[in-house]
Amino acid sequence: MAGRTPGNGGAPKHQRTGPQPAARPARQPAPRTAKRPAAAAGRASSPASPKAGRPSARASHAASARKGGGSPARRQASPSYNAPSLWTKDAPGTSSAGGPVRRVLGYAGRGLLSVLALAGRGAGWAACSLGALVRRSRAALAVTVLAAVLVAGGAVDLGLNWGKAYAGVSIGEVDVSGKNAEEMRALVEQAYAARLAAGSATVFASDDAAARVADAAAQAEDEALAEQRSVEEARAAKQLWTADAAALGAVLPAEQLVGEALAVGREEGGLGARLAALFGGWTVEVRADYDAGALEELAADIDATVGNPRVDFGMAVDAGQARVTEGHDGSMVDRAAFARELDRAYLASPDGKGSFVARAEYAPLRIDGAAAQAACDAVNAAIADGARFSWAGTSWEASAADLGEWVVATPVERDGGWVLAPSVDEAKAKPAILAHVQQKRTGDPVHVTFERAGEEVRVRTDGAGEVPLAAETARVLDAALFGSGDGTGGDSGSASAHRPGPGQPVEVAVGSGTAPETSTLDEAVSLGLVAEISSYTTEFTSGAGTENRNHNIRLVSDLLNDSVAPAGGTWSFNGTSGECNAERGFLGAGAIIDGEYEDAVGGGICQVATTVFNAVYDAGYPVPTRYNHSLYIASYPAGRDAAVSWDELDLVWKNDGASDVLMRTSYTDTSVTVTLYGVDPGYRVSTNVGEWTEGEKHKTKTERDDSMAPGTSYVKTAGTDGRKITVIRTVASSDGSILHEDPFYSTYDPVTEVVVAGPEAKEKTDGAAAGDDAAKKQNEER
Repeated sequence: MAGRTPGNGGAPKHQRTGPQPAARPARQPAPRTAKRPAAAAGRASSPASPKAGRPSARASHAASARKGGGSPARRQASPSYNAPSLWTKDAPGTSSAGGPVRRVLGYAGRGLLSVLALAGRGAGWAACSLGALVRRSRAALAVTVLAAVLVAGGAVDLGLNWGKAYAGVSIGEVDVSGKNAEEMRALVEQAYAARLAAGSATVFASDDAAARVADAAAQAEDEALAEQRSVEEARAAKQLWTADAAALGAVLPAEQLVGEALAVGREEGGLGARLAALFGGWTVEVRADYDAGALEELAADIDATVGNPRVDFGMAVDAGQARVTEGHDGSMVDRAAFARELDRAYLASPDGKGSFVARAEYAPLRIDGAAAQAACDAVNAAIADGARFSWAGTSWEASAADLGEWVVATPVERDGGWVLAPSVDEAKAKPAILAHVQQKRTGDPVHVTFERAGEEVRVRTDGAGEVPLAAETARVLDAALFGSGDGTGGDSGSASAHRPGPGQPVEVAVGSGTAPETSTLDEAVSLGLVAEISSYTTEFTSGAGTENRNHNIRLVSDLLNDSVAPAGGTWSFNGTSGECNAERGFLGAGAIIDGEYEDAVGGGICQVATTVFNAVYDAGYPVPTRYNHSLYIASYPAGRDAAVSWDELDLVWKNDGASDVLMRTSYTDTSVTVTLYGVDPGYRVSTNVGEWTEGEKHKTKTERDDSMAPGTSYVKTAGTDGRKITVIRTVASSDGSILHEDPFYSTYDPVTEVVVAGPEAKEKTDGAAAGDDAAKKQNEER
């Protein structure tokens, strides 16, 4: 231990006695030259500092440096023993930039301490005031105790129900009180998943239809109508629809339902909802989510019977001039309410079966005449000057009439209202752009083949030449006409479109790219390697009596899907589908046999054959083999139906192009579509429909049904006379040269009227017979 500095006033109280080493005299400091004399003097003269009796390590090091010598510059730069830097708290070399930061932190710390102090004083004052109030008032004491109990109870309740549904909460009929998310999801799926999977709803057109659904005669009439009347007539007369949950794409949103249950008493309703659930129960309505397109299609079909579908004011473009098309209010099924009715039908009963009556409600216009006129004015201004297209050193002009054929207008919800938004329809613009490029192309076109790889179709080319990016070109044209003013694809060689100035045509550079050797169908369509050559859709009814027929339509469509007509080759319906028999899954359904509608395995496949024929007809390809139905069907264009029957009647068409043609089929609950893809030959097709001529008169046949009431009858199949018609198709090349004229002859047999009658009625009294005669006479007069 170092000795104390002389002059310290004597030994300390507990100083050790005995011999002590002599104290080393303290060095007297030299006269100070520091810039902080006051602070240095204070430190040097402090008698209590133990460091005053010996030099510090830093001072000793400095002294050693002086003894050891060194360069004059080093010695001159070294601080003296008494320099203030020797005593500062800052580490050597520390930048003074930390000073402001420390000051800011210091201010912040002192501010925080001040806030905490004020909060503490406030809490103390509140506690004192509350204590004084409690001492003076028993009511205050009771309130305080109650508040404390509530706070404590709330804390306990929060802990017990963390991540769980509160007591009294249900999802549908499932009580989920105290269950966590995983437990609730399992319970909901256990209760409702199977119901929804098997869900089937019967939708009636009226209360009267619901009351007489069990009437066998009415059912049989509906079945006959489904096969014989046109789609429009059948829809108007239709009385019920069968809506399967699977066909509507119904799924159970278990995660959302669980989230809504957890929100009750928290985000949903707070404490009020918590208490309401506890004492009265709180139910989260179970529901399904549906495919929007499928739901809209079903609702629109019902609208045609029970309501008067709304028609918005719209736009049509003729010869380059947009004009307003008339609209009107309507009465339609409310889509949200309709979905909730389906929910109840599918999920309320254990078997997933239910029924309800569809109700039409007032449906006001979304687009009125003024809004439609504004859209027409915008379109007329946009297309008035036409457009100039360029590609690979060539160019062509598109007039206002040309652009007008590509323009569509769609009602769009925007800013809380509806507007009629014009745009370039890519599906219409792409074929036209590709056709112009083909006309301007100097080299050989790209040759395309199709190959099926499992569920995918691959498009192969010879990998030679540039291909126009028609889809991208259509998009930039849309941006230039109806968007921000200019459009660009953004990539090297991509499309661009801009208007140089007022009164000038839009300048459009068609994008181009190298043809890939292989691609998917979607990629090939997007690149413009292939395009939709033609597409045709036929419609049919659904509901009681049509299930088997519609099953057969879907099955044969799947067999034909993605079939290929090779370049220069032919395509056969029977050769592609094979025999449509029971062994392959086809069911008995309505078919035309010997002039009557009968039940036969595979009934309905002719609907698909007719759809194929019309798609090929519109494309302009030759059709060497085609047969019409023996009976006329009003749903199809006159003279343009096609009948097939295994090994007897076939539909054959020829691909006379240089590339393959792909046939793709698709269907909904009430329609089937056939689309041809390939290198569009650009054929121009026109049709001349001849006049109907009379044919053979129909006969009447009566069938007996003893299960019916005596004296009753109904018409199972309405009779029609036979007739004939000829349709002539003219096919021309893109430059207008006539390639061939194809007459299609159709002779339709008469439809035998079939009447189903019950047993003959017993003889009646003279009065009853007279009444019946009078009623019969009255009906005949009608």
